[in-house]
Parts: sequence; C-alpha cells; structure tokens
Amino acid sequence: MKKIIIILVVLAILTIGLSANFAANTLNNTTDLNAAICDAQSQNKSIVMIFDQDNCVYCDMLKKDVLSNAQVIDELNNKSVVVIVNINEHPELATKYKAYGTPTTVILDSNQHEIGRIEGYVEANEFMKTLQGI
Repeated sequence: MKKIIIILVVLAILTIGLSANFAANTLNNTTDLNAAICDAQSQNKSIVMIFDQDNCVYCDMLKKDVLSNAQVIDELNNKSVVVIVNINEHPELATKYKAYGTPTTVILDSNQHEIGRIEGYVEANEFMKTLQGI
C-alpha cells in the first residue's frame, strides 16, 4: 500500500511539472489589435504583428517551427504583445502596415511606431536576432 501511495505522489508531481512546462511554452497571442495596443501601452511592451493568410505554407512553417520554439516564445511573451492578423479577414491592416506578402512580421513600439520588420519566413535563430536587436 505504501508503494502505491509513493507511486501516485510521484505521478502527480510529474503531471504538475509537465503541465507547468507546457503552459510556460505557450505563445500568448490575440487577433484583436485594439486590445493588443491597450495591453502594450499599459505594460510598456512592443507589439508584434504577424500577418498570415489562409493556405500559406510559409505561414504554417513559421507557426510550426518558429512560434513554437521555447526561446522565441519566452522572448515574445516577456517583451511584447503578439497579434496574429489574417489578411483575408483584415485586408485594411495589411495595407496600412504594408504587409504585401505573408508571412510578414511588423514590430511596433507601444505607441504604434514601426521599429522592426521581418519579410517572409525566417528560421527561429534569425527571428530571435531581430527581436533582440530592437
């Protein structure tokens, strides 16, 4: 009986640890630019707008390979508010921010001034260099 209790306690601890690790490696993002602007201003963070579109292979690669990278997630979650903008749903934003192809990442300061840009798909290390250079 004592062994069963010990095993259950160990399993519970492992489950909690895995859950915490999963939550820590989740990108916080929104599709609401106005909410992102308010959050960025109140938290003094930058705004990272990632423009994508339906059936975009490179957008899917960016999400799968870059936006799931633990270092990228930490950098984005700690220093910015991330907005994913589908240009099929919001062509006016694509025009306003000159996102002529996808994926395009536009980085704004909390006052909505552009401070950086990544055109197209780049690997995680290049994405990180751009984020850290701002």
